[in-house]
Amino acid sequence: AMEQEIADRSDSLTERIARYSGQFDVPAQEFWDALDAHPRGPLAVVLATEARRQNLYREAAAAYIRLLQNVDDFHELPMRGGGIRFIGDNGQIVQRNQLARREPRPSEALDFTWQTGGITCYAAQKFTREGGGNQDSRFDETIRLLRNFHQFQDRDVALFVIVDGGYYEDRIEQLQELVRIDRPRSYVTSINELQQLLNQLADAG
Repeated sequence: AMEQEIADRSDSLTERIARYSGQFDVPAQEFWDALDAHPRGPLAVVLATEARRQNLYREAAAAYIRLLQNVDDFHELPMRGGGIRFIGDNGQIVQRNQLARREPRPSEALDFTWQTGGITCYAAQKFTREGGGNQDSRFDETIRLLRNFHQFQDRDVALFVIVDGGYYEDRIEQLQELVRIDRPRSYVTSINELQQLLNQLADAG
């Protein structure tokens, strides 16, 4: 599968390379050259492992959220390809295939959607153990997600940013300062606190 991703220049691999390129100040083309030369080499293994680890946490979160009270019509959103969804600078939900080819991601991607009462909920879910340049760039994308949502117009939508892992322990308050307290509301929460927030949202109508 990794060899196919290299051959296809897949979106998810391109994004991982862009982050490492920025973190280590190595041109992205050098990563591609190394991967093309050794599609089963150590670099390919590292990039594939990182992707699988994130997928595992996402799958676990999806299985958990599906079972919560006040969660109906739960869907996982695409992780790769043109259907990946973001919140753009204008507050609109945009898909990857609506952006120009080299245009940077406008925010952290949205992972899930569901209904709570009459509210359509979107969620971005992150689990990060420790920091580093790669994680810090994702954190900046999460900040942009919360900021961009302040431009969102539809009052019957809510945004959840679900963060867990040691990396967020001293950063969650920084994210919580960016939430919207009037509809359409946004929330920053650990997954363990999510049920309580969904109950409040359902009761508020």
